[in-house]
Amino acid sequence: MKLEKFIFDILESPKKSFLVYFITFILFVLSIMAFPTQIIKAKMLPSKNSDTFSIYVDLKDGSSTYQTKEVTQCIVKNLQKEQNIINISTFIKEGQPLDFAALVKQSALKDKESQAEIIVNIKKQKERTITSYNLVSQLRTKVQANCSLYEANIKFIELPAGPPVLASIVTEIYGGNNFENRRNFALKIATILKNQTTLVDIDILADKDFIMYELELDNSKAIISLVDLEQLKNTLFLAFEGMNIAVVNDKNAQSQIPIFLRLNDSRILRNSSKEELKIKLQNLKIVNNQGNMINISEFVKIKEIIKEPTITSKNLNLLINVIAETSKDSQIYPLLNARNEMLNTLNNNFEITKTNMLNLSFVDKKTKEKFDLIFDGELKVTIDTFIDLGGAFIIALVLIFFLMVIYYKNFAISGGIVLSSFISIIGVIFAHVIMDLITADTFYLTATSLIGFIGLIGINSRNSTLIIDFSRQLVQEKNLSINEAISKATATRSKPIILTVLTMVFASALIANDAVFGGLGVALIGGTLISYIVSMFFVPVIIKNQLKKIL
Repeated sequence: MKLEKFIFDILESPKKSFLVYFITFILFVLSIMAFPTQIIKAKMLPSKNSDTFSIYVDLKDGSSTYQTKEVTQCIVKNLQKEQNIINISTFIKEGQPLDFAALVKQSALKDKESQAEIIVNIKKQKERTITSYNLVSQLRTKVQANCSLYEANIKFIELPAGPPVLASIVTEIYGGNNFENRRNFALKIATILKNQTTLVDIDILADKDFIMYELELDNSKAIISLVDLEQLKNTLFLAFEGMNIAVVNDKNAQSQIPIFLRLNDSRILRNSSKEELKIKLQNLKIVNNQGNMINISEFVKIKEIIKEPTITSKNLNLLINVIAETSKDSQIYPLLNARNEMLNTLNNNFEITKTNMLNLSFVDKKTKEKFDLIFDGELKVTIDTFIDLGGAFIIALVLIFFLMVIYYKNFAISGGIVLSSFISIIGVIFAHVIMDLITADTFYLTATSLIGFIGLIGINSRNSTLIIDFSRQLVQEKNLSINEAISKATATRSKPIILTVLTMVFASALIANDAVFGGLGVALIGGTLISYIVSMFFVPVIIKNQLKKIL
């Protein structure tokens, strides 16, 4: 057999054996270098090509419903020009109907006049030529350029491919002597995040101080004017909020139907100025006990107050969140760039200490005020997942090593089997590089890719074990030399191994371009193909000097 002779020549020649080691080492180094050079990028899961997405609109605190509606109408008009969009639903002063993702993103807590959410449904995947995440990227640029009125923050929210989080990157800022100092530090962090080209929709989840107006009734003046105080309060409430005034009984309804009364949209102020509120009050009149119409503004004083900010806490510690989404990029790379910029630009005013993982601690050089910066969101999920899967991979290698030690009673042979299994990472990474070259979008090394890599350990270990056992059997029963036995065993086992590899490749090809499990399929394809080459050439070379110890 040609393969048997070729392997035998490699085993007989020290130079050729060294060449196998050298080529394997070069390929391994090249595959590992794909990460720091960003030839291949890592991500928890790739973006999901879904049929819907949401838009969160946040105006500055104190903005009116009229201003919020003006911004949302501008967004809707821009979206209606896109042919892939089917329908749009807008929710002002409230969040969208809750699902798990919206619940995590705190949609249920939205009740301000300055907040709105928009649900956008697009065509099914088969009916459009563009993926949903590329469509969102295009629309984001257009909408934010045209509709950022009144300093509105417009965020495009896609359905998560994995577990929902508050945002792709969440920067939790703790410490500071008071809320204002903590917010000022958050502004510095947000500015640095905005400098990253692939970070978008950056927002600081902290209220700014703004003026509110309270209506204070002059009870004495109302009584002197023979105005009923209860009627005065109800009229004011109807003018701005509305109320249930009665119910209707319907035999087809399971419960009573409330009748809700309020004035028309004239109750909505065009802006939040004191003058606009005065005009509104001057248009309201009430009838006193003598039947005379009296202007309500005569009994109401407008009092200015400063709205206290909403305080956010986590684990009983006060914090401010600075959030950001990524545009067609993994979270870790712009975050590392932003972190380096923090270290370089803030060190003039702060003493910076690196804490757990990527987190940082800042101490103001003048005031000694301390701030702790902790990264969370999908970034944290990604890091935790890769650490857990990396740990699982190491544990699997260790367990296989000890299992082989028990079976062969030889550490060198066992180490060779484990090493040949680990080398399959070459195929996994190169397969991802090839997929990245032939696909329009970035093909990431994902959590499912690592799951496929872990699964390959068993396949590769089995191939090595079959070759070793068959070689030992040939030496014992046929009295062949070790090199002859290894070459014959490898050539004989090549057909069953390649059939197993092809079966795995064809089966994995069905999921290779799936949004979530594509990484798993590509990892299995690349890993099994390289495992065949490793089994045919690397395993024979690495076991030839150790096989005689287990005979």
